[in-house]
Amino acid sequence: MTKGKVLILEDDIVLADQIALVLKRYFYEVLITANSDIFFEELRVFNPDVILLDVYLVGSKLNGIQVLKQLKEKMDLNYKVIVISGEVSSAQAKEIRTLGAYHFIEKGSNFSTNQLLLHIDNAITLKHQEEEHIGLQIEYINLKKQFTRSFPFIGESPAIKKVREQIHKLAEVDEDLFLIGETGTGKEVAANYYYISSSRFGKPFHTLNCSALTETLIESELFGHAKGVLPNVERNKTGFFEECSDGLLFLDEVTNLSMVSQSKILRAIENKEIQVVGGPMKKVNTRLIFASNAKMNVLANPDKFRRDLFFRIEGNIVELPPLREREEDILLLMSFFLTSFSHKYNINDQLDLTTLKDDLLSYSWPGNIRELRNFCKFIMINEKSITNATILRHLEQRTNEAGNHQEVDNSRYLQIHNLKSSMVEYEKDYLMHQLQRHDWHVTNTAKNIGIERTTLYKKIKQFGLQAPTEGKG
Repeated sequence: MTKGKVLILEDDIVLADQIALVLKRYFYEVLITANSDIFFEELRVFNPDVILLDVYLVGSKLNGIQVLKQLKEKMDLNYKVIVISGEVSSAQAKEIRTLGAYHFIEKGSNFSTNQLLLHIDNAITLKHQEEEHIGLQIEYINLKKQFTRSFPFIGESPAIKKVREQIHKLAEVDEDLFLIGETGTGKEVAANYYYISSSRFGKPFHTLNCSALTETLIESELFGHAKGVLPNVERNKTGFFEECSDGLLFLDEVTNLSMVSQSKILRAIENKEIQVVGGPMKKVNTRLIFASNAKMNVLANPDKFRRDLFFRIEGNIVELPPLREREEDILLLMSFFLTSFSHKYNINDQLDLTTLKDDLLSYSWPGNIRELRNFCKFIMINEKSITNATILRHLEQRTNEAGNHQEVDNSRYLQIHNLKSSMVEYEKDYLMHQLQRHDWHVTNTAKNIGIERTTLYKKIKQFGLQAPTEGKG
């Protein structure tokens, strides 16, 4: 098995043959050239790891230093050049170093083949390390492009530009981030933008919805547990804090955590250590992204959110604006969604969205970007031909439904004189509305309205709610 490839450019054929003989004995593949013309003809084909280069090339168009310049300026491959020559001036030696030669070896009585072998071996090792590093860099760039395509942070409005700037600054200095905003404003996209902007990109990144787990499970998921500490648990479990050490942990709907869990998270932030349930303390270096659809007054309420944790992250709160405050972005977002769905559903649309801006802004979009996305998806699925008139028809229908729903429902609840009965009716209608909005996907509905899936199932049964078609569980 060859240890590497060595290309020799040397006008002393006897010396070149002697070096080649030694190198072949030590399992190197060797090619000898005597002048610069032949050298450059063979270079691309042979593709060596190391080049042994003489400075004084008698009968050659270019001398060794000129060859070295060509390699530095015009060649894009990673060759390691070892210059072997007789006496050179100090100016030549300086130029050889400047041109990036790996090493310089003098001919004559001090020349040692053992030293030459050592330098060649080290040069090849360095070459492989550099190529591996370049490969990792390319992989890193491609991964970042993939994340950017999967979670595009679309928008050119002043409000969203400010948000991107705030998130980028926090990512650069490696600070925790707290995202707040109405449901559907894009907190997950913002969290991924932080990840892409952070030096932690490429390290573990996990998301945990705090509203989807019970108090018992929350601590186990966050901090892990020891074998036997919970019923029917026969092995240790690594928590997300430990899994994401040196990476990022995204805690969605964090205001649903109990005060006890919040205090343990605060300790993990401040002391960089966690207490494994039924196990030891462990050091972690986890960066946190919090998210909540609660308003600032809720976060500042000590009955809902620990004051010490609030003060710890107060300066890192970034509020995502609702879609109704992003006038410049609504057409960009709609164009992106329609284009995305056109590939999936194979529908070509010919639209002039610019003329729809005022109509689109006349609706408040209470579900924000998520509602706009689902609106576009619904049209793409249900319409064969999509025109401005088609979009306006669906938008008018949505606006009327929203207005009628609010007027009729409000009046109906007010006519019920018993408070408890009125609240029961409202809860029933509210759950039906949310289930329909999420295509009767119970898990997603529970997640978005902030209750556990089991609780939602119980209420569906309690109120006798039924989907018009078979729903998802």
